[in-house]
Amino acid sequence: MSEAARSVWAKSTDQHGGWLPLWKHMDDAADVASALFDRWLPPSVVRLFAKEFDGDTVQARAAIAFLAGVHDLGKATPAFAIQDVLLAQRMAQHNLRIPSTTFVLHARSVAHHSVAGHHLLMRWLMAKGFPQPIARTWGVVLGGHHGVLPDSEAENAANPRHVRKLYGDGVWETVQVELAERMADRVGATRWLGRWRDVKLSAQFQVLATAVVIVSDWIASNDELLPFYREELPQVADSSERVRQALDKLRLPAPWQPTPPGGGVAELFAARFDLPDGARPYPVQEAVCEVARSMPEPGLLIVEAPMGEGKTEAALAAAEIAAGRWGFGGLFVALPTQATSDAMFHRVIRWLDAMGSDDQQIGGAVTLSHCKARFNRLFQGLMRAGWLRDIGRDEHEGRHAVVPHSWMSGRNKAQLANFTVSTFDQLLFTALKSRHVMLRHLGLAGKVVVLDEIHAYDAFMNSYLTKVLTWLGAYQVPVVALSATLPSDRRRALVEAYQRGREKTCGDLSQLDGDIGYPALIWTEGSSARTRVAKASSRCTSVGVDFLDDDLDTLISVLRDALSDGGTALVVRNTVRRVLEAATRLEREFPGEVTLAHSRFITADRMRKDNELLDMFGSPQRALRRPYRHVVVASQVVEQSLDIDFDILVTDLAPIDLVLQRMGRLHRHERGVGQIERPPKVRSARAFITGVDFEQHPPRLEQATERYVYGTHFLLRSAAVLWERFGKTIELPGDVAPLVQQAYGPDDIGPVEWREAMAAARQTWNERTAAREERATQFQIDAPTKPGKAIIGWLSAHAGEADEDTAKGQGQVRDGAPSLEVLLVYEDASGQWHTPMWLDGGRGGLPIPREDVPSDDLAEAMAACALRLPLTLSNPDAEEELKHATPPAWKASRLIRRLPVLVVDGDGNGQINNRRLRYTVERGLEVFDSDE
Repeated sequence: MSEAARSVWAKSTDQHGGWLPLWKHMDDAADVASALFDRWLPPSVVRLFAKEFDGDTVQARAAIAFLAGVHDLGKATPAFAIQDVLLAQRMAQHNLRIPSTTFVLHARSVAHHSVAGHHLLMRWLMAKGFPQPIARTWGVVLGGHHGVLPDSEAENAANPRHVRKLYGDGVWETVQVELAERMADRVGATRWLGRWRDVKLSAQFQVLATAVVIVSDWIASNDELLPFYREELPQVADSSERVRQALDKLRLPAPWQPTPPGGGVAELFAARFDLPDGARPYPVQEAVCEVARSMPEPGLLIVEAPMGEGKTEAALAAAEIAAGRWGFGGLFVALPTQATSDAMFHRVIRWLDAMGSDDQQIGGAVTLSHCKARFNRLFQGLMRAGWLRDIGRDEHEGRHAVVPHSWMSGRNKAQLANFTVSTFDQLLFTALKSRHVMLRHLGLAGKVVVLDEIHAYDAFMNSYLTKVLTWLGAYQVPVVALSATLPSDRRRALVEAYQRGREKTCGDLSQLDGDIGYPALIWTEGSSARTRVAKASSRCTSVGVDFLDDDLDTLISVLRDALSDGGTALVVRNTVRRVLEAATRLEREFPGEVTLAHSRFITADRMRKDNELLDMFGSPQRALRRPYRHVVVASQVVEQSLDIDFDILVTDLAPIDLVLQRMGRLHRHERGVGQIERPPKVRSARAFITGVDFEQHPPRLEQATERYVYGTHFLLRSAAVLWERFGKTIELPGDVAPLVQQAYGPDDIGPVEWREAMAAARQTWNERTAAREERATQFQIDAPTKPGKAIIGWLSAHAGEADEDTAKGQGQVRDGAPSLEVLLVYEDASGQWHTPMWLDGGRGGLPIPREDVPSDDLAEAMAACALRLPLTLSNPDAEEELKHATPPAWKASRLIRRLPVLVVDGDGNGQINNRRLRYTVERGLEVFDSDE
């Protein structure tokens, strides 16, 4: 290597106490990429890379190592070298001169080293005979290695023909070629260049290769793993020992390599799910596993089955089968809420622990991904165990099969863990134009993906979901989508989106229309979709249905009679305001026997309430002391997140699938010996529909629900379906699919007098849906392009970092204005701030400083007091008022820096925008009108 090439620098410290030559950083990055290819990437991802080269893994490894090795080629330019005067002077001694004019300083931002590397690699490849479009597909990987791919404007502005002085000439050009040539020789790429001229790299390759290069760069840039040099230039030595030692220290987890136990489905479930003696899998579970074992290639599998049929266990079993068959190295599970994610996280850990007892190669890294994950106690414990393991201490080895990995934490790397349980937002961010989104793609491409409660997506989110499914299809990722039931058009949309990614032209999908039987399985096979109806289990609940006038006196009368001999009732309201109004009256009628559950409790109280509900109304194995009589008044938080069982239901009108979900909380569990029997008056399940006036034609809907929650169209469709059942029964699960297909279908339903209003509501809904889908596409990535086309501009007009920790971040993939989240703080009579007195674990009543940065322990306790405000208080004026009250010192706390403070007095009273409010542990946040 020439002395000039040896002198080019890649990294330096601020104090010039350490530096890293470019050639050494290039060697490190190439060696890291090679090691990642061999030891860390799942076989499924390796197969994707090799597919570009006719299945040749050797070529694929050489290509990835080469791209990682030359990723910083753009640093061999005056535009980069000028940043460090001392190192630039050293380079000048070898005729690598930097123009003395101020042009280079002022214009260097035009040719950031990433886009400069893009151009230099293209120029080198074209000199080797590569056509310009093909060279561009290689160069774009370098252009995007800082998380944002260049667009056409940035690419053109940085063209060496336009800004030649930023690239240099003479010795500069010689060094640039020398570094590229050396790396091609070093990784074995030189022998393949003649073949690669004709390779049309796919968009999938470009995205995933960029992600691997980013990871390789981050590891190679870590001074603790790969130390910088403090003295003179190191000698050139072609050795990978330095990187081997660094990766041994980093201890990245290996891919999951499942080997399901031999035998049938019953043996698999007995080994994984701790079934009671003599128990067998449900028929739908048997069917899911049989389909997973027979599918000829990875594909999309949709499972429509009623609540309580074990869809989750079926999906986990299918994931293990698919991963074992096709070499996928992990699992990604997405759910609609934080509560469902927390519950699923516990189930996944138990499943992995059971798998670990079979001495399987599981891998080792797991993460819970939502903005309140740090308050999940199991995840907290695993984080501590993972930290100890990462630093080489094994005190916690063996307690769980997997733990989080400390390096794979934070916004950009968490999705790289082998096993991820998350809220939907994390999945949808994969389709958002955002920095480093290619890392999310790498995280998903090597995993089996499970989408639970898939019916919970709205039109805006569905637009993102279909784009994600298209990319998952392109990566040939197995996807298992779970739902109680889906409308026909949603089945079609999911299948068509996945098949677009597989470049499969869908044939006739009419077999997916209407009532196809229940429980039902739909899966892709080649260019078509297949269906299978599973045998229903013997579980069946007959629910008597009627309507109830929407006034509290009537509600009290019905519950007083129904619960006169004991029993439990669930009252579900569509708005928190209605929850609080009903609870106020019910508490007077049933003192000490009413519990509230809604979204306006602080995080700590929400989690405590969820556990209390499970302890009182959960499965017989958990709810050992079921109350004699009790009423739970709740918002939609009880629809999906909790396995709870009640005797009688009073629910506001909602879309039919949600009403059926709420009915699924009735008589959910059989009562065993020694448990409280259901009292005679509630021995038959009954549900009352309220929140609507059925005496009007069409029915008059509750105003807030109609305007702000569900809209008129699906409320009227639901009302029409239920109207025919009043005074009769709904059979669960038998009636679920027919009712959903009827409510979401195209046919006119309901009394003739309703038709005009229903037609107008449908028209309005169609127009709004089209507008929402249009808005959703504004920040979405493009679908995969045809092979040979560079992904230049793939992230144009990007949305910045996708951030699940903020309401703004979640709002990027959810429609509507994001609500504000605040920290609830109490102020005593002396003016001292403190945490709420009732917090457990020693967190209650802790003094909070205003002039200093809270310690991490205190900030953790304060973060447990995060509270989501209603939309009426989520406006710029309120945000400004709250931020003004927040101590500036708190911005230095990594845990609470983004959350403004809401200060209340000792009785919980406070004010925002001259609106009076009160927080109590019993009722959560109440907001009062000015005249109250």
